[in-house]
Amino acid sequence: MRETDWFDVSRIYEEGMNTGIATFETEIPAWLTFDSKFIAEPRLVAEIDGNLIGFAVLSKVSSREVYSGVAEVTVYVERVSQGRGYGKELLNALIRSSESHGFWSLQASIFPQNEASIGLHLSCGFRQIGFKEGIGSRHGRWYDNLIFERRSKLIGIDMNRILVLCTGNSCRSQMAHGYLEHLLDKNSSEIYSAGIETHGLNPGAVSIMKEDGIDISGHTSNHIDDYLGIDFDYIITVCDHAHENCPYIPSKSAKRLHHDFFDPSKVKGTDAEVHDAFQKARNEIKTFVREFIATHLN
Repeated sequence: MRETDWFDVSRIYEEGMNTGIATFETEIPAWLTFDSKFIAEPRLVAEIDGNLIGFAVLSKVSSREVYSGVAEVTVYVERVSQGRGYGKELLNALIRSSESHGFWSLQASIFPQNEASIGLHLSCGFRQIGFKEGIGSRHGRWYDNLIFERRSKLIGIDMNRILVLCTGNSCRSQMAHGYLEHLLDKNSSEIYSAGIETHGLNPGAVSIMKEDGIDISGHTSNHIDDYLGIDFDYIITVCDHAHENCPYIPSKSAKRLHHDFFDPSKVKGTDAEVHDAFQKARNEIKTFVREFIATHLN
């Protein structure tokens, strides 16, 4: 973004302002006010055939040095260009650029009524972390805000990044993922699971983990290609097929561990026999995870 873009930026900003659910602001600021409010870099605009159709900027959440890598996101796309994926391209570009400038955490405060913005941020890796009731007033009406956050997986916190890999990321890797998240401090470890294929989340795995008090129903079945940009500290394969067919994962110093667990989803029989198979696999995985933590992380 350049100062010469201000005419179009202010036009788009005013469009969003007029919706009543994009910002608490009610008047377009002067360029110098806008310029002083937002961080100098990165500032991005999106253009189609030379026409500026959106912008994305960051503002600091605090002047304290400890929060120097934390910023709040502002993203606007003109009304006639919405619904075409430009907002997602713009926000993803801002995320990439923010990481290159040393930002490790991005935040967004969104009106609950702004469903399009909520969907956009969720699609770009943000998660809802809070809710502020009646946080601000606009034209005499008090509005809530939902608080979203995206934590960079490339920079910042020194933590263990652990990948559990199976054939389809459906059952065994999902159970190991669940136990690792349950037993490890989320501030010291990031847990991922993936497959060399994706077979969907196995209902039997969800059910048997729930019996042990762990809810993995919100997990997704991910392909290893989804995580190629992450430098893992540990890569754990939990089936021979994944171990033998694992693609190259460019993690410079990852420790690679392997244990072949039998696949309970292949067991046929009565409900009780199938349940026992899932329970046996779950208990073996739980023991393995506890031993892994004790051996490698303590």
